[in-house]
Amino acid sequence: MTGRGASGEGLLVLRHDDARLVVDPKHGGALREFRCLGHEVLRPSAPDATDPFELGAFAMVPYANRIANGHFTLRGQTVQLRPNWAGDPHPLHGQGWLACWQVVDASSAEATLRFEGGGDAWPWRYAVEEHVRVAPSALALRLSVENLSATPMPAMLGLHPYFGDPGHARLEAHVPRVWTTDRAALPVAEVRTPPDWSFEPGRPVGAIPLDHSFVGWGGEAQVRWPDRRLMLRATNCRCLHVYVPQGRDFFCLEPQTAAAGALSRDRDEAHFVQRYAIAVTLELGVS
Repeated sequence: MTGRGASGEGLLVLRHDDARLVVDPKHGGALREFRCLGHEVLRPSAPDATDPFELGAFAMVPYANRIANGHFTLRGQTVQLRPNWAGDPHPLHGQGWLACWQVVDASSAEATLRFEGGGDAWPWRYAVEEHVRVAPSALALRLSVENLSATPMPAMLGLHPYFGDPGHARLEAHVPRVWTTDRAALPVAEVRTPPDWSFEPGRPVGAIPLDHSFVGWGGEAQVRWPDRRLMLRATNCRCLHVYVPQGRDFFCLEPQTAAAGALSRDRDEAHFVQRYAIAVTLELGVS
């Protein structure tokens, strides 16, 4: 079912009972809104917002997070990417989040979108599909990538969701190790997670500002607010990137296939793929 939003035509509005999901194919296949059980699960987007950083969630492909100065070498092949966001010399989050996606199929409660990229500064051609399905209390998303080139392609996949009300949220997740970062938010070293950064047992999300990749993640994270709880589950994601900026009204829990900087480390953290997929589920419960 298609709808019309203030930002332009082409929004997909998916519903199941009282659950409502709004997908924006033109702006990175982003999720503008997900509401169920009377609550906003994702941070809602302003009607005229088109900046992906102001929307509810977007896919990261063919890489997640930053690539230092856009330069990496893997298995003898050197790649030089251009910056893709104003004011940041380090390209971030891939190509899909800044592209227009095509709607392959859509019904009342689910849709499939497709994007083809690469063959430019990113030398490999690839295709990505994003399938979303809304249920009465949950959202299921599957993100897959297919290498269309003759040579092996490295890939990182991830989802970048924004959640609201960090001041009242408690996060619980098994995150035994973490990458420290420098002033540019680039990874420096993998260490055991310091006690003050640990979310096991659960603690307030906003206790410490974070923009870090936690590794060894088990694929589940739970967030509790006074009146609701959210279970995030992800398959084929061994990293949970936690972004809690100081003084803002949102936080991000980003399931990723590898930690920030994986393409620059040349130790097979990023998958060399012909096909690869992740699945992410957001399930809401009320207290």
